[in-house]
Amino acid sequence: MATTNGQHLALPKNSLILVTGATGYIASNIIAEALSIGYRVRGTIRSQSKANETAKVFSSPRYETAIVSDMASPGAFDEAVKGVDAIIHTASVMSFSPNPHDVVLATVAGAAGILASAAKEKSVKRFVYTSSSTAATIPKPNQRFKITKDTWNDEALVEAWKPPPYGDDRAFAVYAASKTEAERAVWKFVEEEKPSFTVNCVLPNANMGRVLASPGATGDWVRSVFLGNVPVDSPPQWMIDVIDDARIHIAAAIDVSLANERIFAFAHPYNWNDIIDAVQKARPDKELPKHISDQARDLSEPDNDLGAQLLRKWWNQDGYKSLEQSVKENLEGLA
Repeated sequence: MATTNGQHLALPKNSLILVTGATGYIASNIIAEALSIGYRVRGTIRSQSKANETAKVFSSPRYETAIVSDMASPGAFDEAVKGVDAIIHTASVMSFSPNPHDVVLATVAGAAGILASAAKEKSVKRFVYTSSSTAATIPKPNQRFKITKDTWNDEALVEAWKPPPYGDDRAFAVYAASKTEAERAVWKFVEEEKPSFTVNCVLPNANMGRVLASPGATGDWVRSVFLGNVPVDSPPQWMIDVIDDARIHIAAAIDVSLANERIFAFAHPYNWNDIIDAVQKARPDKELPKHISDQARDLSEPDNDLGAQLLRKWWNQDGYKSLEQSVKENLEGLA
């Protein structure tokens, strides 16, 4: 880390950070980065078998697990939060079911529940919620608009909560609605309950790069291109390297100057031709799909300066990692 002066740290080294959803793509990278700079981590897992898997991935005496089989159940996190100094809540319903009753309600309940558990635990000083770009907007190719801290994806709520039948074409709107409503629930809790701990939210766009456990949905996109399948159903949007995203989450937990922030983890806009080119650059001998004609561009203008500032401040980076480097790291281990 570039800055280790204690006056800048809300959490001294060796503090215990709870990271929920530890098998996830973003969560696993958060855990690895936190361990690498001297923090202890407790990861929540839904089953003992998954807990054993993550223990092998991280292989550190400073990593431990807690079983939370159903995050939506009342008091689900009461035991997991005991003695922790900070919480990074990444866990979410990732089923992509088109039924909002299955996805939205459980995601909101999980966020509200862990906040309630945190409020009962005096050791908790910092809380970071992993929101999503979709809590602010869905991708709108070739449309120019600004994304600010006041931007919310109310369109997704309208679409998600339309009367049944719940067709598969509604799945993305339902996921977006779950992140929108859950993040709003976080801020409502802050306003009404005035907790003793500090709260920040991180809103990442598509994550790419290093794969430690599961690549998740977006982490698998680059690998799909490498294997000859371009996921054209996913529109052009912004991306961020998953390590950058992890580091921004950690900064939101440890930087004493950050409070009540919506941090947009958006690094670079891309379309699938950009990904094809980046994969080809990383693997010049690989035969890949041809460019797709009439590829649109994401012209949105997110307020993403803070994320880059945190990477410079805490990790001495120039800013966000390049798309090309992220793609290269995403392909490591693939023949």
